[in-house]
Amino acid sequence: MTQIIASSLNTPLDQDSNLVLAAQKNPALFQTIYDRWAVRIYQYFYARTGERPSAEDLTSQLFLSAYQALPRYQDRGHFTAWLFAIARNLAAEYYRKERREVPLEAALPIPASSDPPAEAAHHDEIAHLKSLIQALPDEDQELIRLRYVAELPFAEMALLLNKREDAVKKSLYRLQARLQSLLEQTHD
Repeated sequence: MTQIIASSLNTPLDQDSNLVLAAQKNPALFQTIYDRWAVRIYQYFYARTGERPSAEDLTSQLFLSAYQALPRYQDRGHFTAWLFAIARNLAAEYYRKERREVPLEAALPIPASSDPPAEAAHHDEIAHLKSLIQALPDEDQELIRLRYVAELPFAEMALLLNKREDAVKKSLYRLQARLQSLLEQTHD
């Protein structure tokens, strides 16, 4: 019976809890946390800064801060929100120091196409979408970063943004609909 319960609890959030608990007991196991989150943390910082060296530096700062704070961390099943709260604080500190921020669209890659006319049309649509995103308030851009760059689930986004999960979902879906509508208006 306990095996059934244990196997049913092996969700990604429980996996984080297990990794954190193991790393708290044996700091050498922090590497597993780093391996699990390094890419998404880096992508988040790259989307914020648009610079590889800055994103790498912020990523290393985040993991150093997390490693140092890990013994005091009390697991409540929201490790991802805790990690990204550190990331958001580091990003805010970076912008205060640097007094600059790269728009979200500068960090989004443009996929290549083998059909030049289609690629040109697609490039124009991407350029228009980038300009629409750039015009968004910072709060809306952060929703896009957290969901599509950092790939956070809605529950973690809600914790991080101090909002209800359904409110975060609604906000993002309305934002997507608004962007879609604006894109369709240009095709008419």
